[in-house]
Amino acid sequence: MTSAEPHHQVQQLRRQLQSLIEAAQANERKLDRFDALERQLIAVSSMEELVNLLLVDCRADFGLDAAELWLIDPEDELRRALPSLPMVKAPRLLDGHGPLKALYGAVRATRLIGPGADAELLPTAFEPGTAIRSAALLPLIRQGLLIGSLHLGSRDPERYDAGSGTKFLDRLAAIAAIAIESMLNRERLRRAGMTDGLTGVHNRRYFDHRSLIEFSQAVRHRYPLACLFLDIDHFKAINDGHGHPAGDEVLRQVGGLILRSLRTGDLAARYGGEEFVVLLPRTDLTGAREVAERIRQMVQEAPFITPDGGTVSATLSAGLAMLPPGATSFAELLGAADRALYEAKRSGRNRTVAADGGVDLSATTGAAS
Repeated sequence: MTSAEPHHQVQQLRRQLQSLIEAAQANERKLDRFDALERQLIAVSSMEELVNLLLVDCRADFGLDAAELWLIDPEDELRRALPSLPMVKAPRLLDGHGPLKALYGAVRATRLIGPGADAELLPTAFEPGTAIRSAALLPLIRQGLLIGSLHLGSRDPERYDAGSGTKFLDRLAAIAAIAIESMLNRERLRRAGMTDGLTGVHNRRYFDHRSLIEFSQAVRHRYPLACLFLDIDHFKAINDGHGHPAGDEVLRQVGGLILRSLRTGDLAARYGGEEFVVLLPRTDLTGAREVAERIRQMVQEAPFITPDGGTVSATLSAGLAMLPPGATSFAELLGAADRALYEAKRSGRNRTVAADGGVDLSATTGAAS
């Protein structure tokens, strides 16, 4: 053995030690980043903040080239929870589990994908044009149910090696799933306080609060404000002839038709029994008539599905009123719409009547039944 050999071995050991130290330091930095992200996830106060944290902040903090969030949303809960304003990056909301089954199959575990095996999943998991070469696909699971998937992508083919460990990623997936479930539960509680449980539209208490705000804004800024009172015709006959469960279904489905007919910023509420009220800010008489007639005709043409699989027909009457100049209270507008509804009922039902002079605004009217 030459004198140079021990020196060479020492140098080699030093390099190995330095490599281990650097790896440990890198793991410590990675752990710190994951720990900071987990703390932020636990502390979020809104669904918008949570989504931005996972798709924007996470991408920047971890040097990713792409991040995607897929969430199961068959009841449109997340669509309601997310704000209507454009987000920097929005999640993909899924109606069912089909797309997730294509990614995970029967094994719901974190998948690391690089060049070679399973690389064909990359174009599916990320938006076109991202040129992702390796990725981590994290299943989001709560109470044993797959609720979504978080995708972290890189253009570096070596970033996510299939042989690497997934301990940190598994923990991130668990924390993210808990945060998403927590935000959904918070949104359910919030909505329960202002939403009619049967129809999905707002309840009377929320309407009474919001209507005063809309009235004040309309008076202050001098823009038109329209109010519709809607009442399902002969609803008692539906209950008596088909049963109360069928009547509940008609109410629920009418509520859905009303919501589909409105813009962001409009307000619909169940006022009581089979009565609904709609508030249309910045809408003139022509626009309000179009909304009322659209709702009335949709209800008239809809086959309402009953719990036993049958169908029942229904119609509704609408009273329309515009906020009068010089009005001093919202009650004036509401009372005018209510009187117009009474006139629509008195004059044959299944029609739209305006408060001014009791004018019938219906394009076509059905016979009284």
